[in-house]
Amino acid sequence: MSDLLKERTPLVIAAEINTIRHQAGKIILTSAVEIGRRLQEAKDLVPYGEWGKWLKESVNYSQRTADRLMQLWEEYGTKLLTSPASDSLSDSSLVTNLTYTQALILLGIPEEEREEFIAKHDVESMTNLELQQAVKDRDQAIQEKKDLQKDLDLKSSELAQLTTQAQSLEQQVNDYKSKYNAEQEKVTLKAKELETVKEELPSTSKITELEKKLKDTETISSVKTLEAKFSIHRDNMLNAYNELLKVLTALDRTDREVKEKYRENVSTILVNMGKMAKEWPPAIQTNLAINSNQSKGK
Repeated sequence: MSDLLKERTPLVIAAEINTIRHQAGKIILTSAVEIGRRLQEAKDLVPYGEWGKWLKESVNYSQRTADRLMQLWEEYGTKLLTSPASDSLSDSSLVTNLTYTQALILLGIPEEEREEFIAKHDVESMTNLELQQAVKDRDQAIQEKKDLQKDLDLKSSELAQLTTQAQSLEQQVNDYKSKYNAEQEKVTLKAKELETVKEELPSTSKITELEKKLKDTETISSVKTLEAKFSIHRDNMLNAYNELLKVLTALDRTDREVKEKYRENVSTILVNMGKMAKEWPPAIQTNLAINSNQSKGK
């Protein structure tokens, strides 16, 4: 029985190799975290602008490698390294079973989600390629979820807009209905008023009487207007005549000959005006008198 347990087979050897490799990976991860802690400590002490030079001359690290090591310290340090009061690694966290490569791959997962991911996928038993694919699938699923949520938000926004538009159209329809009903009420009221007016229309004789009164009123108004104009022009003419007399009086004192010329002119105007005013408007002249005279001449 003891000989069977000690039998060496390729399967047993592979298992031993994988165990040793996994343990070595854990040791490498712990060492990398320790180095990252010291790199962070050194960075805080090195003068500004000399960090890259110090890395190259002191530890022969590129800045990219140093950043990765310090990130390992920041992400895993508190869970992997021993506390001052303990001589062994803490086993309270699933990250204590990670190898260096697995820890690097899992940097792409937020710290608050990392342990849940490790427990769900049994990371300890996965190959690096399988782990990389699992992380890639997770990221893709998250992106698809974000895209789906974005599309859902967009659809929700479109639905909200359509709902708003529908409500707006409904409000417009209600407004138009209200306006239509108001106009219909106006039409109905006007129709009633028209019927009332038709019932109250005066008779033909009443209309004739009203037209005569209107015509008489217009005639009286026209006569009053003409009388007013006559009074104005008469007064203007008398005032102008008085002014002419004043001018003649003044000329009589200065130049009687000129005065006499204008006096005769004024007298002629008055005589002609008097003749015209004897009959106004003038009698209409016809061709009958002319033809009669012509007949006598023959």
